Amino acid sequence: MSEKWNVMISTMLGILMFLIDVTVVNVALAKLQAVYGVDVATVQWVITGYALASGIATPLASYLALRFGTKRVWLIALSVFTGASILCGLSPVFFILIVGRTLQGFAGGMLLPIGISQLFAAFPPGERGLALGFFAIPLVAGPALGPTLGGYIVTNSDWRLVFFINAPIGFLAVLLGAILLRQSIAEEAPRFDALGAVFSVLGFGTILYGLSRAAPDGWGSLEVVSLLTFGTICLIAFVVAELLQNEPLLDVRLFSIWQFMIANVVGWVSTVALFGAEFLLPLYLQNLRGLSAVDTGLLLMPQGLAAGLVGPIAGRLTDKIGARYVVVFGFILLAINTWNLSQLTISTSYETLRLLLVIRGAALGFALQPTQLVALAVVPRRQLTSASSLNNALRNVFQSFGVALLGTIVQTQTALRTAQLSQQVTLTSAPAQFIEQFRLFLELRAGLAGPAAEAGAIVLLFGQIERQAAVLAFGDAYRFTFFAALLAILLSFLLPGRGAVKADPSLMSGH
Repeated sequence: MSEKWNVMISTMLGILMFLIDVTVVNVALAKLQAVYGVDVATVQWVITGYALASGIATPLASYLALRFGTKRVWLIALSVFTGASILCGLSPVFFILIVGRTLQGFAGGMLLPIGISQLFAAFPPGERGLALGFFAIPLVAGPALGPTLGGYIVTNSDWRLVFFINAPIGFLAVLLGAILLRQSIAEEAPRFDALGAVFSVLGFGTILYGLSRAAPDGWGSLEVVSLLTFGTICLIAFVVAELLQNEPLLDVRLFSIWQFMIANVVGWVSTVALFGAEFLLPLYLQNLRGLSAVDTGLLLMPQGLAAGLVGPIAGRLTDKIGARYVVVFGFILLAINTWNLSQLTISTSYETLRLLLVIRGAALGFALQPTQLVALAVVPRRQLTSASSLNNALRNVFQSFGVALLGTIVQTQTALRTAQLSQQVTLTSAPAQFIEQFRLFLELRAGLAGPAAEAGAIVLLFGQIERQAAVLAFGDAYRFTFFAALLAILLSFLLPGRGAVKADPSLMSGH
């Protein structure tokens, strides 16, 4: 087997493990809260600590890959991730669990940018679309499989398997990487950009944490405003510091290349349109339709399968005709699909949902990776990991922003819709007639006295109103992402069409 496919096989296995772990633990939070005897706010650090460590590590991946070689850093990151997973499963106290999750996040945050740069270096320009199309399979399959796998383990087995399951996959990924990957060491080790690293950690860390608190605490809370303000100031200082460095931690000068910049802008908007909305469906299915975590995961799985099938096709099309029309088609499909999802009701059939998810998966396959391909196509080989780190770090921020914004929309619109629906309850309205009929039913069949029966009928009615209000709020959130998809369509026309793209000669030296 040729070297490029060796790189593909080794890389995909490690990335799949990392991305399954991103979501597999989510469904185990209630179990972890009970096992360790902590409150809801504390147990959330299992997720928050992981996300923060991952966001902080991503910008550092470039320096470490150049300093020690991509293969060595890849294997170390996989080994740390695997060892941290075992530590999480063996944790006797909650603090040790958080340490393990933080180590997992830090190691995992390096895997994605290094994996993408390895693929770009291994595949020739005419086959990179195909490579990233295959690479899209774990990117979508991982988050789709995670909740199903985690729900099954928590329901039917020992919760520690949520972490231990990474051990055999991790060992195999390390073994394959050691055998199949070829070591590449920078000709000249770069000087560590300490100032850039400090501003990067402070900037990305505080912004990601601030966004994670925006939905529960409100965008106007002092903590959220302070975190986002401080993080923004640090990121501005980071950009200034990087522009003054000859060997920056992340080369922000890459944004002076039009193709790199516009591809990233499309990617940021698409991240909100695509992934910001992905957390809505599990909430709808579990909170409003009453599905278990396992059933929710099984229902969501066709989306990942469709994306996995379409990804390589979209990648090959990108190689042949350019990214512009492939991505435009993907976002048109996404916009139509998102509008259909905004029309969901409390009784939408699961067959209809499966069809919508298959279409959404196809849209993901067409829109997900081509923008990253376009961005990295103009980057010199030495700067691939830096560009990939920059790309992924900013996408993490926009994904967190999308989730926080849509969470806020659902909360505020649920309250607003509840008030609107409640105002429609009058003495002559259908809801009032329902109260009267159900009151009579409770009196005759349940033997309740008049006031108790009426109170029971009112409680039931307003429970139905709250459910209906929540469904309408989800529709409002999806309508927001519909407009984000429309914006992505317009921006996608600025992407390059047919024709090979060459790196800017002025950047070949890395400066």
